[in-house]
Amino acid sequence: MPVIDSHLHLFRAVSDRYPRTVYPGLADADLDVPAEKLISLMESTRVDKAIVVPLGPEDHYLGEIIEQYPGRFAGVGCYDGSAPDQAKNLDDRIKKSNIQGIRIGEVDASADTPDDPRQFSMFPLLEAMSERNLRVWFYAESRQVQLLEKVLDVLPQLVVVFNHCGFMVSLDNLTVDQHYRPHFTTEVPPPTLELLGRLAERPNTYIHFSGQYAFSHDPYPYPDMLPVADFIYNTFGPNRMLWASDFPWVAEQPGYAQQLALVDHLLPNLTQAERQQITGGTAASLFDF
Repeated sequence: MPVIDSHLHLFRAVSDRYPRTVYPGLADADLDVPAEKLISLMESTRVDKAIVVPLGPEDHYLGEIIEQYPGRFAGVGCYDGSAPDQAKNLDDRIKKSNIQGIRIGEVDASADTPDDPRQFSMFPLLEAMSERNLRVWFYAESRQVQLLEKVLDVLPQLVVVFNHCGFMVSLDNLTVDQHYRPHFTTEVPPPTLELLGRLAERPNTYIHFSGQYAFSHDPYPYPDMLPVADFIYNTFGPNRMLWASDFPWVAEQPGYAQQLALVDHLLPNLTQAERQQITGGTAASLFDF
């Protein structure tokens, strides 16, 4: 069974060739994280493949590395709010960059959200994704998760992967810690576990086992995350869990190999088959490499 890192970021310094979204203090314009930096860590840690997510809707580098390293990478793009036709935008990006999913952070941003989920602002995109069997990479606050729940009543075949242990956060609460990593101030365990558990009842929902560093109040190996790990194991099960590193933010602290070792630290009673499923089997069932 291959070991697959199911969520990480690779990008180049901003240039005419490689335009990208800039996050001051976290991913400044001159920060350069090429695939070769990751590959050396993957090889030393015995990680075979990875799912790459750009920092924004620019897929230039993503398409390049998928072509350059066949069989090594799969891609999930980011929502492009500037696209006038979301279905055409998906088709163009699938053709050019071979994306197999889209990361989004909201379902409807209006102050007065309609009752009919078909009228939500993101419904045309989600419907187009369902028709194309693309995976939804979802990372949003609880209100948006509740709206997504309504969408899934209409689009039950839509595959949704909740990012970073299913924490429901707002980017308004994003800070950068002393290790230049994203950090959110939140309760651990979060008060949204009941909502997450409700979504877990739907068979086409999945969850990343990742991002612990961004929420924990404890040093590595983040023992306060044990109840969260137990919860997602008991609600989603190994067949719908995907280990991910969230590289490059973990490269220095706690380290790439240490991020993989969290599976054993936080889920110490896994069988070998369950561990293999979480560290690669689930991702292999969802993505074509």
